[in-house]
Amino acid sequence: MLDQSIYTMKSFKTSTLSIRQNNGHKYIYVYYKENNHEIRINTRFEYVKNKMTSENFYNSKMKDHEKLNGHIQEIKWVVDSYINLVSGHRSINQRECMQSVKENMYHASQVPVETLSKITGLSEYYAQFLEAKKSNPFIKPISLKNYQSFKNFLTDFQKYKKQKYYLLNVDEGFINLMINFSQIDLRNVKGYISKGFLQQNTLKKRLDVFKEFLIWLGDKKIASFNTHQLFPKIEKTSKEIVYVTNDEIKQLIATRNKIEGDNNKQVIDSFIFNCECGLRFSDLNDLSKGDFTAIPEGYILTKELHKHSERFSTVSQIPIVNPILIEIIEKYDFHFDLKRSQVYNRTLHNLFKKHSLFTEPIKTKRKYIQGRVEEDNVLRNEMITCHSCRRSMITNALMNDYNTAQVMQMSGHKNLQTLQKYTNFANKEILKKNIEKKLSENKK
Repeated sequence: MLDQSIYTMKSFKTSTLSIRQNNGHKYIYVYYKENNHEIRINTRFEYVKNKMTSENFYNSKMKDHEKLNGHIQEIKWVVDSYINLVSGHRSINQRECMQSVKENMYHASQVPVETLSKITGLSEYYAQFLEAKKSNPFIKPISLKNYQSFKNFLTDFQKYKKQKYYLLNVDEGFINLMINFSQIDLRNVKGYISKGFLQQNTLKKRLDVFKEFLIWLGDKKIASFNTHQLFPKIEKTSKEIVYVTNDEIKQLIATRNKIEGDNNKQVIDSFIFNCECGLRFSDLNDLSKGDFTAIPEGYILTKELHKHSERFSTVSQIPIVNPILIEIIEKYDFHFDLKRSQVYNRTLHNLFKKHSLFTEPIKTKRKYIQGRVEEDNVLRNEMITCHSCRRSMITNALMNDYNTAQVMQMSGHKNLQTLQKYTNFANKEILKKNIEKKLSENKK
């Protein structure tokens, strides 16, 4: 903490409060100028018309104005302390002062919710962030879903805590409150949007979105946060990986004629086709005739992946020479008209159950914060999704002795390390194959 003894100095220098515009809002700033160097610290408290004193504090028309002013005065006190420590030794510095404010501010009592009704809350700022994301023409549906899920999480969090939160509340303690809330089971509690009881991987997604939101606030010069210090490191946990073997693909093909309904037929056909191609749902749903180049034996499917990201942009090239696959893609004129991914996966699960496919029981593990692990017995047909096709294509190719260069050309991977993660999906099968190969070598 800063030394309070400096208040006894006769030449004590003080800052002033001024109103300044920032991103369409008026805020109360702590301002000081000395030798052509300026300090401007945003208190994050908004200007409220007809409720301000001439010194730019809140007046008695604002409910509990004394407590609000206590927060503002505390920030001003830290700035003044910094000014008097530095003045006469070196030039004042905006960044250095902001760091001092971060380390020494907000020790006053919590402000009651009703007193801040005129101040922009965390949810309102997040709504601006979400609208900015929605307006991005290149945003993926899965990303938008994550942003919306955090909005629901934040709404439920504030409801559970029975208070509205503001930018001044965001610190390490606030992050820990969010983490603790994420572990509460809301599945049977009425009035909440989300279900709570988040697994470690899902919690990581929520915190990653919140971190992105705080960085956005900094980019918009609304508020600045040290996200490296705020957030704990949460590792992704491994989970049960399900893929479809070549023999199981043959079972699916044999089931094609038993499927009823045009939509159901298209879902199964596209799934069979994608087990060979390994496309993500958005790319599978976006196929067109222009993606296919005719060759004497069939087609070459060339699909540009992540084309809106220079860092991740790549191309997948897949030979389509299996007569069944050629029949399927020509039947739908090189384009599958699919519904959104959740509906697609739900349809798959229903069809698998109806036709008794993938009925083997497997154990799934759910890991939570503090190392708690829960296991569930489920059937494989509940775990297979469109993304299982990508795992299936890569794993089957590796099992069929394709080299990594061949697999990477089909999958579109740039990074060998990323591709090698897929070998973990079939450890038992690969080990069995290695044993058979060693035994075969011994017989020679």
